[in-house]
Order: sequence, then structure tokens, then C-alpha cells
Amino acid sequence: MPIKINGMITNNDDAPIYRDWLGIDVVAPNDISNALEDIPAGKDVDVNINSFGGEVEPAAQIYTMLRNLSNNVVINIESSAYSAATIIAMAGDTVRISPSAQMMIHKASSGAIGNAEDLQKGLDMLNATDRTIANVYATKTGKPPEDFLNLMAKETWLSSNDAVDLGLADEIMEFNAEPITNLAKPMIAYDNVQKIKSLVKENKKLKKQNSQFANEDLKQRKLAIFYGKD
Repeated sequence: MPIKINGMITNNDDAPIYRDWLGIDVVAPNDISNALEDIPAGKDVDVNINSFGGEVEPAAQIYTMLRNLSNNVVINIESSAYSAATIIAMAGDTVRISPSAQMMIHKASSGAIGNAEDLQKGLDMLNATDRTIANVYATKTGKPPEDFLNLMAKETWLSSNDAVDLGLADEIMEFNAEPITNLAKPMIAYDNVQKIKSLVKENKKLKKQNSQFANEDLKQRKLAIFYGKD
């Protein structure tokens, strides 16, 4: 079962407040740690992301947790990976994004208060946080961190194609109806089954048309008998 990054990303202490008291979907580092305990070594770790972001430090903790795994990590961005959620997305050995999904990257923010020195400390912290996030993107893509600092400053929204072009995602998801099988005997090829279904559908259509023609012919013959023309 895939690990789900849904809703807001928050710290372990605040998660129960959001979840149990406010009824808000959140994910915290402990949630991911507990989920990983059930995944055996050597098995792929699938992580599905649908999140508008949240706190940077818990996101960084989850990122590091996933990167430290010996398992192959597959990230699936299903609808949204915004802000701090993009940090977690970069933990994938493979990052897949739905054609209908988006990513959004921007600079960090905070609510610093106090005197000039306090505000300067807050500014220094935000600048360091932005550089750290840009380094995460750079590590994934091989591009310079400055490229991402510029995009973050503009608050950049990315389509699935944009994300792949930048290297933040590796591939766009493809949806194939062909089933995965595990049988001792071979099955008819999927494409051949579809062709047979088309033929059956066409045959039913022809039968319906022929039935209509046959019914009309029978009606005309009955009328001919009734009027003494047969």
C-alpha cells in the first residue's frame, strides 16, 4: 500500500490538534516513520503526494527519511505538490507526475516579530531556508541552485511538462488499461481481446439491423396476404 502525503505537512506535536480536534488532513514525520516499518527491505516504496505544503522542517525530515532508505522510492504526484511538499517529492529515485497535476515553488515565509536585530535574524533564517530548498532541487536536477532561487522568488507554477523539463519530475504518468497478470497459462493478448470485443459489438449491431429488416419483410408479407396480394 502506498504511503500518502495528503493535506498539510506539520510537526509531530501539532499533528493531533489538526487531525483530531480540527478535522484537518495533515501528515507528520512520525506518520511516515510508522508506515515505513511495514515495508520490507528490497520492496519499492511508493509515495503518493496530494499536498499544498506546510512546514519546512517536517518536510525536510521526511525527505531525509526517504532518501536514507535502501529501498527504491517512487514518488507519484497525483494532483498537487506545492511549497514544502516539493521538498518531499525530491526524495524519489523516480518522480512521476500525473498529466493533470501541478507543482509550485516559492520562497519561505515566517511571522517574525521584535526589534531590528530580531527581524534581521528572521531574514537570515529565511534566506538560509531558501538556499537549502534550492539545494534540494539542485541535487535532484543537477541544475545550479541559483536557477531555482530565481524561480522561487517569482512563485513559479509548473505543469507536468514544465516539471519534467526542469528535472523536478522524471516522467509523466501514463494510464494503460491493460491488466497485470500472474497466471500459469497464457492469456489472449490484451489488444486481441479489444479487437474481438469490437467484432462482437459490430456483430450485435448487424444482427439488430438484420432483425429490423426481417421484421419489416414479415410485416409486408402479412399485409400482402391480408389484402389478397399473395
